Amino acid sequence: MIQRALVLHRWDFQETSLLLDVFTEQNGRVRLIAKGAKRPKSPWRGLAQPFVPVKIEYKGRSDLKTLTLLEQDTQSAHIRLIGNALYSGFYLNELLQRLLPAEAEAQELFQHYWSAIAALSEAKHVEPALRRFEWQLLEHLGAAFDWYHDADTGLPLKELEYCYFVPDHGLVSTPRHKDDKAYPVSDIERIADWDISDEHRLKQLKWIMREALHVYLGDKPLRSRELFQQRRK
Repeated sequence: MIQRALVLHRWDFQETSLLLDVFTEQNGRVRLIAKGAKRPKSPWRGLAQPFVPVKIEYKGRSDLKTLTLLEQDTQSAHIRLIGNALYSGFYLNELLQRLLPAEAEAQELFQHYWSAIAALSEAKHVEPALRRFEWQLLEHLGAAFDWYHDADTGLPLKELEYCYFVPDHGLVSTPRHKDDKAYPVSDIERIADWDISDEHRLKQLKWIMREALHVYLGDKPLRSRELFQQRRK
């Protein structure tokens, strides 16, 4: 079956081949061997890399499949990521590699990822696109939370002045620890409607998403975040 795909990451494999982690439209995240892709005359050489829209076909029954077709997806727009947008794209790719189960259907998330990459290529500011995809990923993982109700009591948050975020649980009226960050409910309501044009609300959303994702990412640092921090020094 030929399907649309984007490479998340690539590694050298043996002398002339590549190992690819690929996000496919129909089959989710798949690990593939691209035999001979490193050869100078291989038509796959320039296509087997992140952010290049491609169509692929593969075969095999093991966890490591063999790529049999790789061609440019001429019906999809060309994407060019540079600077902060490029590092942000690597961040999204790393999230998918770390959190998306192998060969699990994720057609809607594939569309969200494609939209996020396209937005990064056009945006002056990358943060809104990153935050939206993080939320969409949480929804896909079944880890989304209610922005409008207390996760402890079920009561509407709008009756409160401040609330607190508890990872893997939701927004609550009572802090768990004395140093928990308090979020104005008026800001949370606007964030829930994706009114994040204000820099302060965008930063609040970033803090919440970072805490929410940490539950699933664990303490292992994100390589893409380290690279971005090194670039800013």
